[in-house]
Amino acid sequence: MDESDTNPTAEELTLKKLQGLVTNIKWSKTDVADLFRSLLERFQSAPTNTSGLSSWMLQILHCIEINYITPSWKYKTGKTLIQLVQDKTVTDENLKKCLADDTEKQLDEIIEEIRQQKLNQVDEKLLLEVRDTVSSVNEALTSINGGSQLRGLKKDVLTLCRAAEQTHFRPRLTQIVSLCLMALSKTGRLIQVGTGEGKTCIVAMFAAFRAMRGEKVDIMSSSPVLAERDMREWKTFYERLNITVNSNINKQGKDLQRCYQCQVVYGTAEEFAGDWLKQHFHRMDTFGQREIQCAVVDEVDSLMLDKGLHVVYLSEDMPALQHLNPLLALIWATVNQYMHSQHMYSDEESVVRAVEATIKEALRFTPCELNKDQNICYIPGFLSDLVKSKLKVWIEKAFHAHKMKNDHEYVIEKHGLVPVDYSCTGVVENFMKWSDGLHQFLEMKHQCKLSDMTAITNYMSNVGLLQKYGDQIFGISGTLGQQAETETLQKIYNGITTCQIPTFKRRKLFEVEGVVVTDEQEWIEKICDVVTAQTKPNLYRKERAVLVICESIKRAKTVHDALGNKVCNKKLYINNNSDNTAVFSKHVEAGKVIIATNLAGRGTDLKVSDTVNRAGGLFVVQTFLPKNARVEAQAFGRTARQGSPGSAQLIICTNHLSKLLQLLVLRNKLLSELFLLTNIIDVTPLYQNLFVMQLRLYQKHHSYEESKVLTSMLAHILNEKSEIKIAKQVRDELVAEELSSYLERDITKIKRKEELFSQYLVILDDLYKRSNNKPAQSDVSALNEFWGMWLLTSFNETDSLPDLKNRLSRDLDRARLKLSQRQSPSSNVHHYTVFGNELREKGLLADSIQMYSKAIQEDHCWAAIAYYNRAFASLTQQGKHQDQNCIIQALEDLQNALKSVELYCEEVEVTCRYSTQDIKELHSCSVTRFDEDMIARSRVLWFLMKNINEAIKKLQRARDHGEDVKVEKKLINFLVPSTEFFPLAKKVASLEFFFRFRDPLWMYQLMNDPSSDILMKLESLKSLGLTHVYTLNTRRTLFGFCRKIRSAVHHTFNHFAKRKWFFK
Repeated sequence: MDESDTNPTAEELTLKKLQGLVTNIKWSKTDVADLFRSLLERFQSAPTNTSGLSSWMLQILHCIEINYITPSWKYKTGKTLIQLVQDKTVTDENLKKCLADDTEKQLDEIIEEIRQQKLNQVDEKLLLEVRDTVSSVNEALTSINGGSQLRGLKKDVLTLCRAAEQTHFRPRLTQIVSLCLMALSKTGRLIQVGTGEGKTCIVAMFAAFRAMRGEKVDIMSSSPVLAERDMREWKTFYERLNITVNSNINKQGKDLQRCYQCQVVYGTAEEFAGDWLKQHFHRMDTFGQREIQCAVVDEVDSLMLDKGLHVVYLSEDMPALQHLNPLLALIWATVNQYMHSQHMYSDEESVVRAVEATIKEALRFTPCELNKDQNICYIPGFLSDLVKSKLKVWIEKAFHAHKMKNDHEYVIEKHGLVPVDYSCTGVVENFMKWSDGLHQFLEMKHQCKLSDMTAITNYMSNVGLLQKYGDQIFGISGTLGQQAETETLQKIYNGITTCQIPTFKRRKLFEVEGVVVTDEQEWIEKICDVVTAQTKPNLYRKERAVLVICESIKRAKTVHDALGNKVCNKKLYINNNSDNTAVFSKHVEAGKVIIATNLAGRGTDLKVSDTVNRAGGLFVVQTFLPKNARVEAQAFGRTARQGSPGSAQLIICTNHLSKLLQLLVLRNKLLSELFLLTNIIDVTPLYQNLFVMQLRLYQKHHSYEESKVLTSMLAHILNEKSEIKIAKQVRDELVAEELSSYLERDITKIKRKEELFSQYLVILDDLYKRSNNKPAQSDVSALNEFWGMWLLTSFNETDSLPDLKNRLSRDLDRARLKLSQRQSPSSNVHHYTVFGNELREKGLLADSIQMYSKAIQEDHCWAAIAYYNRAFASLTQQGKHQDQNCIIQALEDLQNALKSVELYCEEVEVTCRYSTQDIKELHSCSVTRFDEDMIARSRVLWFLMKNINEAIKKLQRARDHGEDVKVEKKLINFLVPSTEFFPLAKKVASLEFFFRFRDPLWMYQLMNDPSSDILMKLESLKSLGLTHVYTLNTRRTLFGFCRKIRSAVHHTFNHFAKRKWFFK
């Protein structure tokens, strides 16, 4: 029985509070019995007490609970809780004040707590040095004009503390201790600083300390918002110390270069990694003379563990992969069909094999004979190796896409389908896409705009980025985790040591006994009951505020809807793309409820009103079992901050757990209850009922004998069993196993790939050096594509690293040799077209024609642009007067180009047909975003066909009438009428564009807006080699007239010659 249950009696609530001391504040049964007896005696000895025993006791127990009073707690007079209760001179009001009173810890107390922490890696010598430094600095801070005699580190720390005091506040002892621990560490150190304990101040002081020593410091925040916020908030602090500071968020070009000239740079790991890739892969001068020297990482456990394998890569055009769209659509349609008949197969592997066989029957690789069979899917031959190596993976991803849910693993935003980091941070990851076709399958599932697949050609993982700093990685987090996590970090990052810093005041987080239910409806009702109970006043407290943290956006919406009118003042905080100022603009007042995802966990600072704190502080309801103890601690860390009270409770539904976790929890629960085999009847409920009845009787008679009976009953009632503890124990065991796999498999794999990438960068360096840092862009693109395709088709996890390196070296040597001979390393028809364009722009028309011819020879089926470009290059080459053969050849090329464009149109049609099978009826609107995008593709191809047809007509006229043709060359954008750009032009001309064009997300949304579709499709054709379009004008000339007469005479002579031979 608890507050959230329907109309619990005061006696039942009293028993629940006593039980909570055992399960949640680690009181022993004996201690609780002693406390209960002392409370009874205190009540008996106060005849003037007008309130009932139960309501009086509930007030005292609530005060013990919200102030997290342990049996070993002592008031500043040295008295324990029981001694204060027994002291008749201490009034009830003074007793409550004593429990709530909490002073900041003294230096010796802080040092001793660090010394006693088992996982802390701080030797005695370092601790004494820290104590001496902090003591001297603190003394100088508290005295007038003190500190003039300090030298070395003490002087520097004093300078930093005074700068912080003058611009913000005087640093607390725990903050100065943290600074000194890192400053005195010769190699990297990770420290755990409690949530709400002022990590931002510690980061700024340590960064300034290293900058004062002439080093460059990179501060990595957990989000771009926090990076910008912290840099702005502490800029005056750095300026007072004459230290330059900036942020790398949303900066490009000169702004980014100026940023990296500063001594201290705030940003995210993604920005630092992306800028490193710009410098070393795209050859942009980003860092200038800046060297990698010192990293300070905020929320270090999230970056190093949860996001350690996250990979940053710069987008690289690989236009050929758009040819895979019809195949992906075919896979999606086939998987849809087999989803209805899965029960016919013994296992998932059998279904995948059946789908694979069906797909292979429909696949044809070009060049080949084309036919009108609608069941055939044509793919360029140069992609055959990729398709054969990845087909099974793509099919598996399609099945996985079926299981994924909107508002859980992903959301649908203005700019398309976006992944959500729901298990850790709750962040909507706007610029992330899933690989291996998964993103495209989900886009088909929801009929979003279809993006093209990409092959990663450059990458930097968070692990790889941090390892570049060697042993100079310093990190701060509210949750470094348990021993398994710290040991994992130390195995990945050499020289790292850890330390947990005590809170500056005793933490008062009371974790209410968790609830485990098996039914989702019961889970929703329990959450609603808890929320409504906490937001209403009761016998012993006023209303509180509640933060409900849900696993996904979908479940947050479900809880929000279920609460309905039960709670008037409620807000959703579920998407970082939304305007959430209303959630944080004011203090959280009593009765307010915030329903959120993990977005409200790490890094969120909710300001709670004094009224709420007096009632017990913010109440956090975690509605799922977090993936690890660190994520759980981050959520609970939103309350009980900086010495204020707070409570938290887990309410989980076993149906939401993974199948493995469900089985393990059930197993452990059964093992823990084996004692029931010998104790057939559980008498605990009986004793609980007796205790409640006896407590009611005692309130009438106040008998000493009855008080003894009540006290003795507690021993039979109080227990330490907890279903939630079983679930957590199983979760933690799985986490330990995952960390072992993380080290042995995941880290090894990412390190291998990064070593191969480093090897590729050496080859790329050589390419730049041999061309005086100005290689042909087509060479760079072709080599990058070859490398990206090599990773997809040739990288095998089971191969040794030396074997992989040798194979890559050999294959890259062959690729470079082909490039030197102006051949495509991957036999990509489009490479030859691009090579030809470069030659054409240099005026080498004959050579460009030869290159276009190579493209046609490679695969005439997809050589539309090569045919098109060759036709106009030939006409241009002959200048003002083309001979008849040239016109005839150009005419033939354009007719072949037209046939090839028809195959491109068929590619779009096949993609549409397969993507929309069994889906159209699920969408209410007649035209989906998928449709709009496909229509734009078709329209651009139609305009190209129109352009070709018009040119064919002109050439036919020139051929038939002996006319010359004049070639007019225009940029590709002139392929379509200007009216097609009006919607986009309207947006670009708006005030919103003027104010937001520097916002990457807004620009990304604009690029994915329907108004940009035509432009994007033109860019797609441009990447395939269609950089210009041509128009023809015919003209009559004397030269053309003579050519026509000569042609007619030649034709007549041949005709009579044939007749003479015939009659002979």
